[in-house]
Amino acid sequence: MGWEGWGIAPSGYDAANLYLHSLPVPDLAERVRKEFSHILDTSTGRVGELTACTEILPAASRVPFYADLADAVRGRRETAAKPWRRRPNVCVSSRSARSTWHSIRAQ
Repeated sequence: MGWEGWGIAPSGYDAANLYLHSLPVPDLAERVRKEFSHILDTSTGRVGELTACTEILPAASRVPFYADLADAVRGRRETAAKPWRRRPNVCVSSRSARSTWHSIRAQ
């Protein structure tokens, strides 16, 4: 399998990207979530998922495929962001995680 997130990306980004792109096919999305739960169900996995959301949602106005994904991705964004919303003063150590969080809050 070829991953698109080579280079600098939060841990869990590639698994999250695969999961978000599988959302139109619920059985596939469930399988991907299950197979990568050891990554996606962690704090760093949520940061990866939020990062992937911040890339997909702005593209929804330009790319029809992303427009079709947008509602499902917004739902996942809300779910992935919940732990931080309950504890707004969480200290996040990496710069990419902080910028992702600020992008999510701004949308």
